[in-house]
Amino acid sequence: MKTYESVQYELLRPSEVKRLQEERPVVYIPVGSLEWHGVQNPLGTDGLKAHAICCETAVRYGGVVLPTLFLGILGDSRGWGPEGWDGFTVTANDQASMEETIFRTARGLAANDWKVLVGVTGHDVAPQRDAIHDGIQRACKGADATGFGIMEGENWQGGPAMEYRMDHAGAWETSAMMFAHGERVCLDELREQMDARNRAGVERMEMREPEGIGGWNPLTHASAELGQKIVEFCAERIGRKAMDVLEGRIEPPEKADSAFMDGSDTGDGNR
Repeated sequence: MKTYESVQYELLRPSEVKRLQEERPVVYIPVGSLEWHGVQNPLGTDGLKAHAICCETAVRYGGVVLPTLFLGILGDSRGWGPEGWDGFTVTANDQASMEETIFRTARGLAANDWKVLVGVTGHDVAPQRDAIHDGIQRACKGADATGFGIMEGENWQGGPAMEYRMDHAGAWETSAMMFAHGERVCLDELREQMDARNRAGVERMEMREPEGIGGWNPLTHASAELGQKIVEFCAERIGRKAMDVLEGRIEPPEKADSAFMDGSDTGDGNR
């Protein structure tokens, strides 16, 4: 597990925050749900991934990272289908309540002279990204600040270097967790579950199948090396975009737009 104490806001002393702010007045706000991500991953996977990506971005491009906001726009999960899924979703926000939470957080940051606010959600649903973006935009009106909200998964479109795309507890998410918090991932537990149903050799998995996983089978496709590639790839794209905004080369759109992250990167990214 890579450590990021040097950019984690809650671990920094006032003088350290001041120094980082003077160098790069950019603050990252990671957001993610608490919900089922297979038997192999922790329930906070969405937010933990987003936090790692934000921290890697800050290490590379400057700025600080707030503690993860564990918020999620999703149902209560009951009756969803996959065995074991029920009962683990505890952050079922609606778009309005999430937007208000982000607004109140971002308003304080803008008032404290942070110039660029970047919200990154590891729970990849458009209403969640929209709530984050809208909250930041509202907070920045009338202030000397700007910012944007994006989904982690918007980054896979950045080029053929990304062999996999965003999923649910599949190769992408499990790999990212193996890099960020490898000690909390247990593929043996997933293997035992799938072996019991003679499914360990399945390549592509669907959400409503017994494991509640959507994407490429992490038993054969996930690795910490792939996770590092994912985290670093996303960090590079987000960091470049944040610097473009900070230095006035581009302005964030009034409303969230997946095309905002495309930039000059091209490629298919599908597998």
